[in-house]
Amino acid sequence: MTGWTAILRDRSGVASIEAALLTSLLLVPMLGGAADAGLVLYNWGKVTRAEQAGLLSAMGNGASPSTMLQAALTAYGNAPVKPSLQASVLCYCLPTATAYRRAGAGVVSCATTCGAGDTLAQFATLSVSTTVKLPLPLPLIGFASPFAINTSATARLQ
Repeated sequence: MTGWTAILRDRSGVASIEAALLTSLLLVPMLGGAADAGLVLYNWGKVTRAEQAGLLSAMGNGASPSTMLQAALTAYGNAPVKPSLQASVLCYCLPTATAYRRAGAGVVSCATTCGAGDTLAQFATLSVSTTVKLPLPLPLIGFASPFAINTSATARLQ
């Protein structure tokens, strides 16, 4: 029995074991959080690149929702989870006093001619959303899995 009591009383290596436990309890969540944040930022970049490509396509190739969607899908690239896309093109007759704001203006057909003093303005809107499955979700700080990324942008075409 004296052998077992000597082993139990021996304190050498305790600091190494405590350091290993402390490091694993702190380092693993920090590295997991960094991996989650990296995945979210990478996919956020893909979503915004798709959004920008869709709106730029509408500006350069004519305002067509199908053209915008195709350009956005091409810019998003190959991924296991395809994004959800919505595109629309709307026209407004804007009064001269508010020629840069569409608040209060009604939607009209894009082939319409506006009344005297009004400006026909065409706006394209593209919404892109996707979800990211996180390897180590941290719901307490807002990183629940799957993490949703939603963006929407509107550009005036004419």
